[in-house]
Order: sequence, then C-alpha cells, then structure tokens
Amino acid sequence: MTIGTGTFLPSAKFAFPRSYIYEIVIARYGDTITQSGMTFTIHAVPPDLTTATIVFDSLFGIWSSNKRTLDYCVKEFYYQVGGVGTQNPLPFTLSYTLSPFTQRPCLRFEWSGGSPDFQRFALVPAPADYWLPRPL
Repeated sequence: MTIGTGTFLPSAKFAFPRSYIYEIVIARYGDTITQSGMTFTIHAVPPDLTTATIVFDSLFGIWSSNKRTLDYCVKEFYYQVGGVGTQNPLPFTLSYTLSPFTQRPCLRFEWSGGSPDFQRFALVPAPADYWLPRPL
C-alpha cells in the first residue's frame, strides 16, 4: 500500500453517512481520468506516460447508511513515471463539500496546485425503496 500525506477538510476524523455522498469529484489539470471499480487512474497529458492512481476503499463504493470518516476513504495514492515501476506516494486533499456540478454533498479529491477543472464520478445511490416517499 502506497499513499502520500493527506489533508482532510474539515478534518481527518470528520464523520458523515455514506448515504449523503452522491459523487466523487476529482481534480484534473489537463489530464484524463479513467475508473475501474473504486480505482481511478489519472493519465498525464501526452506524450508524458506518467500515471497517478487513487484507490478508494471498496466498501465506500457500495451504498450504505453507515458512517465513514474522511481518513478512511482513500487507501492508496501514488504516481508511476512512465506508468510503470516504483509507486511514488503523492500528497492529496480530500474534502467533504458541495459538488460544483449539482450542489449536493460529495467528496472532492485534489492533488496538485493550480486551477483544476473537475471530473465527476457518480456513486451507487440508495435503493429505491430505502427512503420514504417524498412529500407532495
């Protein structure tokens, strides 16, 4: 397991119900991001073959009403020069905030300075029969 130093906003032990989170929003800086399960790969701007990999806890991808703390969510974050070889840890910031896209609660993952744009990744929502019907 390789992970850089995390900064967590509002704090590392900030607890929230998983059911409140609708998406993960990941900063990109001209890069492209692909997803496989709860693993996200950031591909540098070509011709650079460097990749960064974020691994979120697999249980976070499953909807539940359980509470989580921010420091529980990310299991690994590292980069590989040329996309292969040594896994080098990277620092990151993980925030519980409102999505810039929907204004609903989300986790926002940032890993570099500058002015990023964001890519959103929807999470599994609550089962249709979990909540009471909405009032009229």
